[in-house]
Amino acid sequence: MIDFGKYDFTLECDHPTWVMDKRHVEVIYEFLMRNDFNRVCEIGSYTGYSTIAFIEALNHGKDFRFHISEPNPTRQLRALISLCTKPDNILLHTQQGVDVLEKWGFGFDFVMVDGNHNIEGAGLELLMILRHNIPNVIAHDTNISKIDEMNHPCLGSELIGRTLWSHEDYKCIEDKEQRKDEQTDRGLFFATTNEHTYKVAQDVFKDKC
Repeated sequence: MIDFGKYDFTLECDHPTWVMDKRHVEVIYEFLMRNDFNRVCEIGSYTGYSTIAFIEALNHGKDFRFHISEPNPTRQLRALISLCTKPDNILLHTQQGVDVLEKWGFGFDFVMVDGNHNIEGAGLELLMILRHNIPNVIAHDTNISKIDEMNHPCLGSELIGRTLWSHEDYKCIEDKEQRKDEQTDRGLFFATTNEHTYKVAQDVFKDKC
């Protein structure tokens, strides 16, 4: 379990609906802890609440190279990065996700996409994911019906989910359950090309969702 209390500063933001649910941050953390990745990337960090999962994994024994794509890093995100016990493992890119994927994507074995939610931006990120055969992908805000209610169009996020669901090489899981006092029905989607990793993900989603 993550001690979220010490990271309360990441909740100081102008757009609270942009912040990932605690439950889904725990899913990502557990998934990182139960696998051995070498190079991972988070696209779209905002104030860093979802980034907590990666920092906690590094602080609790994991040793992956962590790339962050955030064109406008907030003071909260920079403060969070400073709490990592392996600062040399982190590369903060002030570039769009598609640019980071184009340059570095060939070496990533896990990517989380939660940045550009429109069709054009997310579509280009999806193209890079497929071009580089990235084996493990998480996307947030994939349940478009919920996002429509929030007046926050995320067609690009839905595109990522629907494309990978129908792709013959990927096995997929999604949590979009509606829960009291949570916004998990926005959707957290996972796709992998690896059978063992899929079984691990099934266990994580079952335990946490």
